[in-house]
Amino acid sequence: MKEKTLQGRPVPEEISPERVYQAIGRGKTFVLNIVTAWCPDCTERQGPHFSAFVDRMQAEGIPVYQITVQHERLIFLSEEHERLVLQFGGHGYPRTALVLNGETLPDYSRVEIMTPLELDILAGEYVYRVKQG
Repeated sequence: MKEKTLQGRPVPEEISPERVYQAIGRGKTFVLNIVTAWCPDCTERQGPHFSAFVDRMQAEGIPVYQITVQHERLIFLSEEHERLVLQFGGHGYPRTALVLNGETLPDYSRVEIMTPLELDILAGEYVYRVKQG
């Protein structure tokens, strides 16, 4: 997989619901960032700081994917997008979740983590959890 960058910084690969479920089915470990196109918390508050989170996860060998589930408020791109949101804890964006060995972990799904400090703390939690197995 070729690493994507924005202004020289890594950005998460955009992924489809089908690929999320394939990765879960294969028992993969990864972080999924669930966003919407209309949400300023996603685009303006978290977006500019997310590359440092991606950097840290990649340095630990943990892939980070992103999925956009809505372009317009309350209108999902598909039923699969809506189902995925519900599986990962429901509405609230951006939602950043850890999938560990194919298991979705409700305790490791966080909503509205946007500042550099919050993202750094979350990265530390996820790295610790992955290392614990």
